[in-house]
Amino acid sequence: MTRKQLAAIFLILLSVAICTWAPLPLEANGRIVLALALISAVCWTLEPISVELTALCLLLALPLSGVSTFDGAFSAFGRPAVWLVFAGMVISQLITETRLGSLLSGIIIGRLRHPSVFILELSLLGLLLAILIPSGVVRVLIILPVLIALINALKVERQSNLSAAIVLSVVCATYYGGTGILTASVPNMVIMGVLEAEQQPVFWAQWAGHMLPVIGIIRVLTVAGVVVLFFRPSLPDVPLTREAPELGPPERKALALLLLGVLAWATDVIHHVHPVLIGLSLSILCIAPRIGPLTTAHLRKVNYPILIYIGSVFALGEAFVDSDASAALAQRLTGWLDLAGNPMAKQLAAITYIVTPFNFLVDTAVVGGVLTPPLLQLGASSGLSALQVGLSVAVATGMVFFPYQGAPFMIAYSYGYVSMRQFVTTMVAVCLINLVILVPLNLLYWGWIGLF
Repeated sequence: MTRKQLAAIFLILLSVAICTWAPLPLEANGRIVLALALISAVCWTLEPISVELTALCLLLALPLSGVSTFDGAFSAFGRPAVWLVFAGMVISQLITETRLGSLLSGIIIGRLRHPSVFILELSLLGLLLAILIPSGVVRVLIILPVLIALINALKVERQSNLSAAIVLSVVCATYYGGTGILTASVPNMVIMGVLEAEQQPVFWAQWAGHMLPVIGIIRVLTVAGVVVLFFRPSLPDVPLTREAPELGPPERKALALLLLGVLAWATDVIHHVHPVLIGLSLSILCIAPRIGPLTTAHLRKVNYPILIYIGSVFALGEAFVDSDASAALAQRLTGWLDLAGNPMAKQLAAITYIVTPFNFLVDTAVVGGVLTPPLLQLGASSGLSALQVGLSVAVATGMVFFPYQGAPFMIAYSYGYVSMRQFVTTMVAVCLINLVILVPLNLLYWGWIGLF
């Protein structure tokens, strides 16, 4: 038995003990759900068993323990996000199953000069993708084949420093930086819905004005700095030649469909078509005879096990809500948190710091949906506006310390080009810098622009 497995067993037993005997404001079902969440977090991070096997065990445990029904647990697979992941994996084959990936990676190789500048450019590319494509999962699924083609062209080993730096710079930047863009993050949209229900409309430009400079751009620069500092990437001693961008018929079709998808996703605020419907429509076009370069045989290459993981995360979140565990914890939180009498900046910081630990338990969209309403009431009693509270919650929901907390990270991890240790060390460092430096800096910025 390895040290990692022994550590996992110890943490699992500790989680069970805490959920059984700790003085928590939870009924029996709530304690069971909390225990399942902690055990799943341990297994998804330390991997004593595979990620997919943990997800299957969780899906079995939810109805078996009585905290959910079979129909309730597996209804999570009808969520739009699950099918958006499926669509993204089909669309990503436009790059992997044609020469488009090699051609695009050849263009990137043509820009290779200095490793640190290159990592910065990749990080800014991640932010650009967040502006153009509203789904973090789709962004990762589209860009990863290009990055993998680049890594292979450079003849770099998987999980090497350069391999990890290339993938992490884009994935972390597009996820963390996406918090600064209203449409780039699911928790953002959930919080926006709660604010609109409270008669507080939020507009794209308004959100960007408050969040993009620090929580978007400076976060992305932080990602680039951490990646360069931790991995110190250096270019391999191989000829860096740029492949001539000659597109054949399959590549032209693939590029046209990708551009059509980006255009449709980037303009969803105009046509209001849900991103999953755009994704499924593109998937059909990809395999349609004489239209797309793929066939129905390519559906067999979809990574279906990762869909099991995605569905299990949503099932766990629904069980948290149905068992009233989330409501009980939120009530205890708001009862304990006393904002009155403190400076406004300190009140907003307290909201961000209090919300962040909940990200370890359930999907961040659930965190935003469950905690925002009681915090709005608490904030109103101490003179905070709905916008101030909503933005503070969003800053918190954008901080995930481990890959299991965000589907884009787990999808990127499933490709095998970055190890779990490389993911965790980078993500923890970025989040700690956010908590210690960027949250106070963002509050200074909010004060400067007149938010409070």
